[in-house]
Amino acid sequence: MKITHSFPLPHIHMGTTAGNGELGLSVWGEGNTVNISVGASSLWDHRGGMSWSPRQNFRDLRAAWECNDKATIRSMFAADGGEDSQMPRPSHIPLGRLALTLPAPAERVTLDLDNGCIEVAYEGKSIFVALAQRDKGYFALQLPDEVRAELIPAFELSDVLRKIGYSAPEKTTAGFFQPMPADPGFRLEMRQLPGELRCRFTRGEASDFSASFDGLRRENAAYWERFRQQVPEVETPNALINELYRLGIFKFESMTAADGTPAGLQGPWLEDDALPPWSGDYHFNINVQMCYWPAYSSGRFHNLLPLFRMILSWREKLRYNAKCFVGIDDGYMLPHAVDDRCVCMGGFWTGAVDHASSAWMAQMMFDYVRYSGDAAFLKEGAWDFMVGVMNVYLAMLEEKEGRLTLPFGVSPEYRGDRLDAAGENPSFQLAAIHRLACDLITGAEMLGLPPDPAWLQIEAELPQATLWGDPGREEIALWQDTPLEESHRHHSHLAALCPFNTISPEDEAWRDILERSRDRWIGMGMGRWAGWSIPWAVMLHNRFGNAEMAEFLIELWSRCYRNKGGGTLHDPNFNGLSLGLCGSNKVMQMDAGMGIVAAIADLFLYESGAILYALHGVPDSWEHFSVKNLHCPGGFLFSAERKAGRTSIQLQATRSGTIKLNWRKSLHSRTLGAGELFSLEEQA
Repeated sequence: MKITHSFPLPHIHMGTTAGNGELGLSVWGEGNTVNISVGASSLWDHRGGMSWSPRQNFRDLRAAWECNDKATIRSMFAADGGEDSQMPRPSHIPLGRLALTLPAPAERVTLDLDNGCIEVAYEGKSIFVALAQRDKGYFALQLPDEVRAELIPAFELSDVLRKIGYSAPEKTTAGFFQPMPADPGFRLEMRQLPGELRCRFTRGEASDFSASFDGLRRENAAYWERFRQQVPEVETPNALINELYRLGIFKFESMTAADGTPAGLQGPWLEDDALPPWSGDYHFNINVQMCYWPAYSSGRFHNLLPLFRMILSWREKLRYNAKCFVGIDDGYMLPHAVDDRCVCMGGFWTGAVDHASSAWMAQMMFDYVRYSGDAAFLKEGAWDFMVGVMNVYLAMLEEKEGRLTLPFGVSPEYRGDRLDAAGENPSFQLAAIHRLACDLITGAEMLGLPPDPAWLQIEAELPQATLWGDPGREEIALWQDTPLEESHRHHSHLAALCPFNTISPEDEAWRDILERSRDRWIGMGMGRWAGWSIPWAVMLHNRFGNAEMAEFLIELWSRCYRNKGGGTLHDPNFNGLSLGLCGSNKVMQMDAGMGIVAAIADLFLYESGAILYALHGVPDSWEHFSVKNLHCPGGFLFSAERKAGRTSIQLQATRSGTIKLNWRKSLHSRTLGAGELFSLEEQA
């Protein structure tokens, strides 16, 4: 498959991209100028941020909240800026640009998904770009000798680096070296050969330019052929969905390669002339999770490991955070926005204390174990993290009128950092706690350990969600006495449905409550949604039984939240749908595009309460479709097709296990040995 866009493409995030899990290239421009912006996921300025302290504790925070003491709360979680007030918080920084001057205007740019190469066409000629997948800092171009090339440091593209204390780069005929105020500097250099240009990003290591363009192209063709054979195949009558899935899973691999650097909000595709929005950091209240969701159904399990290893490497800091916050020695607490060293960005108190950020990552670690079968990771890393996260929750929970309650908590970004942006028993936190308790009980069984009685008490005595309304008219609330009052980008009060999957949409006890909750949520509209709100909403509509709406929202997202070059936007590309948050249609994040990939797979199969729901989100109007080898928890591969009026599904076990499948509201339970098949067929 090839994806083509026509010039002009006047903004970096309209560019056609290539990535290898560390380096990111974006090809864009207009007229006779083609820019190849270069970004790196590992390139951080580590100055600034907030260091956790004993002053930031649950007891004092709750007391200040109860007394409406906003000044105290804000001062508790202010970024201290470190020793340099020019840098109040850490940030990814811009790297530089390879600017190409053509003898004629550029006409179109094409990404070939089969070999990962990018082609720029002009006046009957072509420039080809290939990014190495193994050698993370290296890329090469094949180009006519008439094309002039210049490496431009980010320092010269705008004054943003000068304003935060950077000195001018040291330039040579080969490129430049950019010193950094508090981190090791970096180089971007090139070597010109007849018909070829070779480029390298380094941070102190020797520069090797021996690999040729043709060598990279062959390497890439082999790499992407193996990838294509390993990932699931999705074919629907909706051509847009097919393209979004294929391109999205390609970008997922490009952003999160198993031997790469964990991806932040923009992956490696960072602006080359500005600091990225929100520092391009790790946002753990939805954004990082959504960026990595495709790993599970696609079977790219090892792409999760760089992220998990990074989090586990922070355990000393996370333990200290928990000690400060709730006074225990055996807990882990992860703030919602941090850099690659787990320095909290600060300034947003409701995010800093959102402990579901920790629980959500614990869920993702355990899901990795369930999908991949990597029992060693459970024993050596995930289990300790899961237990530590739960210990923080246990320190916050109280008994009240014979039930457990969370006396004070938040729902992500609802009401911002206002004093009333918290309450008793937030439904989001309750769902996270229940999912963690369930996973701990299951994990204990896998490890041959007895479950902690506290986890069993949570299942018995902690509400699944907080309800609002008169008896018989209840619906799920944000927290005690607070229903959903406005359109909001986070659908967190519905997290028990998705992503934590602790309430089944077909549970009779919840049916009417969910219907009323659905109707209020729909009634509030999309006027405050972000791009990444859409794939989450697709998954919710799937669970609500609104398959046609799920399909339509995928189409709407592509129309409203992608720019001319296919870049995925935080705010809509034009006025009328949503008011947005950034005040600009140029802010790019990767979460929504990756979320759409996961949401498409979710149409065919999702899990709730240890039951797999098959084809729940497939519209009846699809007269034909096929999906092959979607990965499921427990080590199963799911395939299905509709053809000539008949629908069939098949599950194959990659290891022994028991599967529970809901199809057409019928439950099928089977125990399969490794390699065994379970098939069902139905007349449409």
